[in-house]
Amino acid sequence: KEVPCEKLAPGILPNVVYMLIDRTIELDARPLKEFPEFSSLSEVEQERHAICLFSNQRAAKRSCGRNQRVIKVPDSNVFSISRSFLLERGITRLLLEGVLIALDDEGSISSSSDS
Repeated sequence: KEVPCEKLAPGILPNVVYMLIDRTIELDARPLKEFPEFSSLSEVEQERHAICLFSNQRAAKRSCGRNQRVIKVPDSNVFSISRSFLLERGITRLLLEGVLIALDDEGSISSSSDS
């Protein structure tokens, strides 16, 4: 089974997105293994870090933890502009409503063979 992973390109993200940030470490990048819908990925792929994005503020607030807050990103092109910075920090994926968006050059992810 392959999990579709779109490449970051113009028009893939809505114009305005919301994201969660941790109050102490700013960017709240989490490994993909923390998301149950990606449990079929290989261990290597599950260790990749992703930033969760939301298309509306209400959904973002529902996922917001005690030490987090929701911020509005008024121009989603900021992810294209800051792509090299995110990759340096080990963030290789964006997650928007169950869709993986690759910041690096990989287009699709193969799941582990034991599934």
